[in-house]
Amino acid sequence: MKKILSVCAVLCFASTVVFAGPFGKFNEVLRDVSEEQAQKYLNNLASDLGNVMTGGSFSASAVLGVSGIDLHLKVNYNKVSSEIFEAEGINELYVPMLTGGIRLSNQLDILAKYGYLQDTNIYGGGLRCLVFEGRDLVIPSISVHGMYTILNADDGENKVDGNNLGLGAVATFNLPIVTPYVGIGWDKIIAKPKSSNKQGLEGSYEGFGYYAGVSVSAIIINGTVGISVYDGYVSYTFGLSSAF
Repeated sequence: MKKILSVCAVLCFASTVVFAGPFGKFNEVLRDVSEEQAQKYLNNLASDLGNVMTGGSFSASAVLGVSGIDLHLKVNYNKVSSEIFEAEGINELYVPMLTGGIRLSNQLDILAKYGYLQDTNIYGGGLRCLVFEGRDLVIPSISVHGMYTILNADDGENKVDGNNLGLGAVATFNLPIVTPYVGIGWDKIIAKPKSSNKQGLEGSYEGFGYYAGVSVSAIIINGTVGISVYDGYVSYTFGLSSAF
């Protein structure tokens, strides 16, 4: 089983090599525009980073194994359209993401994640609280989630920091083998230039997203497929995990 996860990890993280660094022309795009135009570009960048940073944060609350430990290797697919990414010829991003959960009690889990793009690192941590446990196959379990995520991009002279606060509620249907879930979330994203001649500005965006997916369990292997809609854009998450 370790071999399976190792192979998936190599394939997922190697997949970023074929893409140009998404922030490679950050300074160039902002350099010759007015502060008003740069502010618009940064707000659009923050909007694009919504799904990139929150991808994989919300999922079924019933996937932790007997020991209460769960690891997921995920790939998040995101459509993007901001001027920063367009300058690099990028309109979609694949973000490998390693997520984990540890059960602290019957109601509380601690969550963590790490994602990587070329020259860009994404870190996150948070909590998931079970507020209602479903009693049969029709009535779902309800959990609330909170996740804080940090993005650090360092592509030569192009440097950007981002942070994201995501709050959500998820309904999990505890069916045998297959565990569907649906949810809604609110996010606020900040994008801060750490280079260019517009370092005094920062972009921001906040809005609601909608989530749905399914976790399929076979012995100690879980597969997940998720979909999210944020700011009108649809993103997908594909994952493989081992619940111990």
